[in-house]
Amino acid sequence: MDLIQVMLSLGENNAQRVKIDPKIQLASLFQEIQEVYRSVKAAEKRLEQAMAMHKDCQDELDRLVEEKPQWLDAVEKAKESMVYQRGLSMREMLNIQQEVTRLEDDISQSDSKAANLRSAREHHGRRSKQLLEKLRELRTQYNQQAEVYNRDKAKADVLMAEYAAKEEELLKDVEASDKAVYLEALRLNPEDPVAVLTGDFCSGCRIGLSKQLINVIIKSGKLTSCENCLRVILPEQSAD
Repeated sequence: MDLIQVMLSLGENNAQRVKIDPKIQLASLFQEIQEVYRSVKAAEKRLEQAMAMHKDCQDELDRLVEEKPQWLDAVEKAKESMVYQRGLSMREMLNIQQEVTRLEDDISQSDSKAANLRSAREHHGRRSKQLLEKLRELRTQYNQQAEVYNRDKAKADVLMAEYAAKEEELLKDVEASDKAVYLEALRLNPEDPVAVLTGDFCSGCRIGLSKQLINVIIKSGKLTSCENCLRVILPEQSAD
């Protein structure tokens, strides 16, 4: 197989490779999976926050419930001291009465705070359940999409290996200088590294070429790059 035919075969081999390249063909699905993954992580964080707030409410409520009997007992003892203790001055009686009032206000505020905490706890509990359900849905969606992606990628990887082996076989007898020209064209134009001279134009970038370059392409017998897009450019008859 001459050099021109090798390049045409490489161009066709590369075109087939591009058609099944998972980096290209599965890019959209991969992006969708990444978006779902980010949604999963965000939902996990929101769930963690909601559960932490639920726990904080419960801990504070437990503390208030535990302390309330002590406050009630203190109120009861203060009232008893006003009734049963003898010889108390008016100032002492007033101080006890003020202490009772303060304790009763504290109990009232504690009861109000406890009611608010119960309401907040229920809210965070409902929110946690909603987030947990949403998280389950997102994880299911992620797993389903990942399964499809991994299955399709595994199939594509097998074919990609076959195209890579064919490319290696086609290049094994190509001179090092020509091989370097092709590989550079492939690096810069991974989807279509090989073009054909069409009149005075490169079929790849569709830009006119200098007459000097056209003569080199036609007569040199060596691989030549387009001066604009750097694709390997073959003589026009190569397309026949």
